[in-house]
Amino acid sequence: MTATIRAVLFDAGATLLHPDPPVEQIYARELAADGARFTAPQLAQALSGAWAEVHENAAGDRYGGVQGEPEFWRSFLNRVRGALDGGQVSTEAFARLAAHFRDPDSWAVYPDVGPTLARLEAAGVRLAVVSNWDSHLPSLLEALGLASRFAAVLVSALERTGKPDPEIFRRACSRLRVEPARALHVGDSPREDYEGARGAGLSALLLDRAGRHGGAPDRIGSLSEVPARLGL
Repeated sequence: MTATIRAVLFDAGATLLHPDPPVEQIYARELAADGARFTAPQLAQALSGAWAEVHENAAGDRYGGVQGEPEFWRSFLNRVRGALDGGQVSTEAFARLAAHFRDPDSWAVYPDVGPTLARLEAAGVRLAVVSNWDSHLPSLLEALGLASRFAAVLVSALERTGKPDPEIFRRACSRLRVEPARALHVGDSPREDYEGARGAGLSALLLDRAGRHGGAPDRIGSLSEVPARLGL
């Protein structure tokens, strides 16, 4: 990082927060209650395949826009259920899953988030969230006590553009009133976060909490490493 960093942008999922209990556990419980029969590997494969199809679509339209989010999630769940047994998710199971993941109590903030944000704030670094998420992310961040820490929160479903498109990164820099060359983005996706940010002219760090990208450049294992990378 040759330029002095004045702003740090963070991804949300798997960077600031994570589902607790894990997504797979909740899907397994609700799909089984809905009559589906499957093994854990089959569910993992179905979820992986469904997300792979989602990632092939433009990030800005990923969640169907604000008005189309219920239809997006229903289609996603039916894709998962169809891969398991050819069936469809019932209205009742869909409602239970939607209510679960909109409940702030179903999410947890990583323990390294608070201290890292405080260190950056104390150094005068401006902070933002840039995430491919549906329109409920701002209210979720508020409920988890994180929203006030960020000067800007950019969500793909609301911006109608998303990572790795450079536009969402440029909008974030504009709202923070910093040049892209003086901004750093931190996230867990090599393509959407690391490559996307660098393509927009930002510096980037790849957050690798699980150690899956051992050979990747600019890799960190914890957000606690960010301040040191900035020389703080």
